[in-house]
Amino acid sequence: MKNSQSTKAYSGDLEQQLLNVLEFVTQEPDPNHHWPKGQDPNQAYKKGLYYIKEKQYPLAAKWMRLAAMSGDNKAQFYLGLLFIKGQGVPKSVFHGVAWLSLAQSQGNIAAESTLKEVRPHLTTKRYLDAQCYAATLYEQIHQLNHFKT
Repeated sequence: MKNSQSTKAYSGDLEQQLLNVLEFVTQEPDPNHHWPKGQDPNQAYKKGLYYIKEKQYPLAAKWMRLAAMSGDNKAQFYLGLLFIKGQGVPKSVFHGVAWLSLAQSQGNIAAESTLKEVRPHLTTKRYLDAQCYAATLYEQIHQLNHFKT
């Protein structure tokens, strides 16, 4: 019984931490700023942050995925959080871990600490499978970006 109480408390703590991170990084966008045309990954990331702040999660996920597929580790981190929370995408700790693993592999400290928090929610096999999926995503990202130049 004590274990289920600690799990509930842990889940609440994790959710609050994720909300705090999202709130911290999603500052009010500059109203005078106009989005440039084209597929600039940095602008896709900024659009994703804007839509997170506006709680328009499907649009946030769309733009974060575009930036994440360009190799942006911050976008990979936020896309992982969106999957974990099921905001704008189907709820999937597995896919969240994959995106967070990509971000962590590029030195994203927030992704590293979030992975430690999420780790108990997947079996060892599923966690390792998620990391294998992250490696597949890495290869896809590398191919996409390699052929752009």
